[in-house]
Amino acid sequence: MRRLRLAIPIALGLFAAPALAADGDVDEATKAAIQHIITGQLDALEHEDGDKAESFAADGIRQKFPNGPAFLAMVHQHYAALIHPKRTTFGAVDASPHGPLQTVTVVAADGTIWTAIYSFEQTGGAWRITGCSLRKIEGEQEI
Repeated sequence: MRRLRLAIPIALGLFAAPALAADGDVDEATKAAIQHIITGQLDALEHEDGDKAESFAADGIRQKFPNGPAFLAMVHQHYAALIHPKRTTFGAVDASPHGPLQTVTVVAADGTIWTAIYSFEQTGGAWRITGCSLRKIEGEQEI
């Protein structure tokens, strides 16, 4: 199985509640917030709006790209499945020592199916996507 795992994430941020409930699970407010972030980012990518997509990136990521067009070029090169997907479906949200992890199933424009795992951090009350691991599900294709 070919696996594409990239350290450079696609990113958006949003103000949200604390990430972890007392039992270590990701709370409902955080789940809703990070799903809203991903939806917003996918919308920006759908409209080829690199400035909007990059504007919510974690600081460490933003420092790697001089502007929105450069960020968008990276997405086209390494995350093409996220540009104009046919469909996305949110899966599990898991807690990690570094922040929540959101699994998303992506059906790309060509019908290939991918699993994306977005990682998040909260800085100054704002959620930021700190990474996205994208893996093609071999042998699966939507018609």
